[in-house]
Amino acid sequence: MPVKEVFPMRNDFLQGADKGICTCIALVWARKTLLKGSGLDSYSELGLDDHTMNAQMAKLRKLDNQPAEQCELVGLKPDGPDTTIHSIDDVINKTKASASGVAIFWTQTHTMGYRYASKEKEFFDNEKGLYRAELTDDLKKKMTDIISPNGPVIGLRLLKLPS
Repeated sequence: MPVKEVFPMRNDFLQGADKGICTCIALVWARKTLLKGSGLDSYSELGLDDHTMNAQMAKLRKLDNQPAEQCELVGLKPDGPDTTIHSIDDVINKTKASASGVAIFWTQTHTMGYRYASKEKEFFDNEKGLYRAELTDDLKKKMTDIISPNGPVIGLRLLKLPS
């Protein structure tokens, strides 16, 4: 199965000089994915409208150096400390090795999500959409094409639901 776009997205929000709602929506996506136990099939499954997430992002942005507090606001827990990464392979391999198989990751200016399941991998980018593939290599190519203009990936946070 080649890479499938599950649903398209856009990011039209600004907060002062800061663009978007990417951290908020990536965390919301991760929570909804973990609660469902599989991939989302529609944008509406995120359960929040863009304006609500824009308001939440204003609060989350102030907690950029406080991952536990950031996660708590959306009903998640970090599964270990934030990790410095250097490649999309790091995103894939570290998420695959985690208990939940769900993570957010970022470049200098943008946050995205990744989910690993044995027969289904997902890449979530609120500027482009949610993509799903059976084969890691297929999704990795799509991720590379989309992420490259944003610069290299630099950080990863594995996520889980609170106990």
